[in-house]
Amino acid sequence: MARLATMAALAWVLATGGPAPGQYLPYLSGPPSLPTTAEDKELAVRAVVSHEAVAPGGLAHVAVELTVAETYWVYGPVPGGTTPVEPLAIAVAGDASPLKPGPVLFGPTVKHTTVIGEGLSDTQNVYEGRGYAYVPVSVPPDARPGRYALTLKVSGQVCATGVCIPFDKTTVAEVVVGAATAPAAAWAGPVAAGLGGARTADQWAAQFARAGAAPPSGVWGDRASDLSVIAGLSLGFLAGLILNIMPCVLPIIPLRLLALLNQAAGSRRRFVTLALAFAGGIFLFFVALAVLSAVLKVTLAYTLNWGDLFTVPGFVIALGLLLVAMAANLFGVFEVSVPQAIASAHSRGGHVGAAGTGLVMAVLSTPCSFGILAAAFGWAQGQSLALGTAGILMIGVGMAAPHAVLAAFPGVVGRIPAPGRWSELFKHFVGFVLLAIAAWLLSIQTAVGMGWVLAYAVLLTACLWAWGTWVRFDTPARRRWVVRALAVAAAVAGGWWMLSPPRPLAVTFEPFDPPAIERARAAGRPVLVKFTAGWCGECKIIDWRVYNNAAVARAVRDANAVAMIGDATSRDGAAWKMLRERFGQGVPLTVVLPPGDAPPTVLAGLFGPEDLIAALRAAAKP
Repeated sequence: MARLATMAALAWVLATGGPAPGQYLPYLSGPPSLPTTAEDKELAVRAVVSHEAVAPGGLAHVAVELTVAETYWVYGPVPGGTTPVEPLAIAVAGDASPLKPGPVLFGPTVKHTTVIGEGLSDTQNVYEGRGYAYVPVSVPPDARPGRYALTLKVSGQVCATGVCIPFDKTTVAEVVVGAATAPAAAWAGPVAAGLGGARTADQWAAQFARAGAAPPSGVWGDRASDLSVIAGLSLGFLAGLILNIMPCVLPIIPLRLLALLNQAAGSRRRFVTLALAFAGGIFLFFVALAVLSAVLKVTLAYTLNWGDLFTVPGFVIALGLLLVAMAANLFGVFEVSVPQAIASAHSRGGHVGAAGTGLVMAVLSTPCSFGILAAAFGWAQGQSLALGTAGILMIGVGMAAPHAVLAAFPGVVGRIPAPGRWSELFKHFVGFVLLAIAAWLLSIQTAVGMGWVLAYAVLLTACLWAWGTWVRFDTPARRRWVVRALAVAAAVAGGWWMLSPPRPLAVTFEPFDPPAIERARAAGRPVLVKFTAGWCGECKIIDWRVYNNAAVARAVRDANAVAMIGDATSRDGAAWKMLRERFGQGVPLTVVLPPGDAPPTVLAGLFGPEDLIAALRAAAKP
């Protein structure tokens, strides 16, 4: 039966060009037999998915590859010029899938001049040969494993000299939600490298406006792979230099100034060595990035993109929590002290901290992307393993160079005022800057609820406070180790509990839909509605005690009941309206509505699994 349903669904897609707007097509059985390429002699459109499978809470990208025939071109999302043309547009169909598509990102275009009359020409932004667009796809933490079809409708205008043909093509990409994330072997070369330079249509429009409507030069786009070795390495060095003044690095400037302040509190030699250590920390990040890129290429045939680390929720959370810990240190919540016996050697210290600060600065540069950087990183990824590694390292050399050059000017020490009240206030200011960056980082992660991450940040700070201030080096060793062991244990146990991705409850819920409730009851099925709210603490207890109970899940299946979750966090939702107007109560509230017009069973406040099982059995009786 499932196979017949699948064949019927696929036949409908082939006949109509895809799911209706606002719908996804979930695969009913086995892999799709849908074509992923819409092709004719002028233009071919193909979808490429970045991962073979994506774990819940992860992120994938779907690339739309345009292969344009020789002598033809396709106008970009922002054509520019004066001649009215149809811009490239990509619509993502679907609201019925758990997948969450983001805004479409378009790769760089090239400049094309067309003669439009005697002595007249028009220059516009086009794709020639190959062009790419990308759709980021987020998978919610509670997404069910399975195969989902993402339907992409690609429209625009393909032209040659003297002829233009509007096109409207549909391509389907399969996104697999599985237990673990696995990269796709097809995600390599120009397909993967193009993501770094992709922008939304609005961002391209703003960039063209700032540049006087000039399209990006082809050397920063698809033609970067044509650069010579010297030009490619030089481009990497230039990209690294520019990274120092990008918006995502500018907030770290106070941290750099604080490092200078610390360097000034010593000899000129110390200033030089600490400056070199800071530059070394920056370069160390690019060494790690080059090693990671090489390992992924050799073992998984995966091409690392600039900024890929920020698609790993665990990395983002760890970096955000590190910044919280650094801010707590600047606020004086904890201090890292040294024994008196080694205090004389303290003058040699500080270099690890300077290198760590440089490393953090380099890591925080990765969300920044611009044409030269995308071209330099893309060029490196398109070369041999050795040359590509050198290309990535050259970006690090460029970013670290200004800080290494600073070591040649120890006279800066004399221009920094002596430490005092102002330096303490400046440390606090830098701490607030770090907290602001941490808040931004934690807000972009999706694997764990923001509330849990912030709660753990507070717990981590408390553990650091206990570690650094509850004991001193003259504290008896037994007490010192007990206190610090308890602090470590609390931090580890809290992280394991609070930062683990949320697991789905034993009972599977559908979104709240009042018309669907009435349809189910009319069809002879009972309906279970769990009213909850984000701020409701008792609701979490009920989830743990009742809805995560295997016997309750079995009772829902045995009763053939439809389970819905009504989120009453906001007054604007339909769930809050039914909760107040029909039942006159607040959360937590669970309602079991029997088929037909029979009165419901209402379970208010805290209740046990046996109460809900009894209500479901009663509702299921004829």
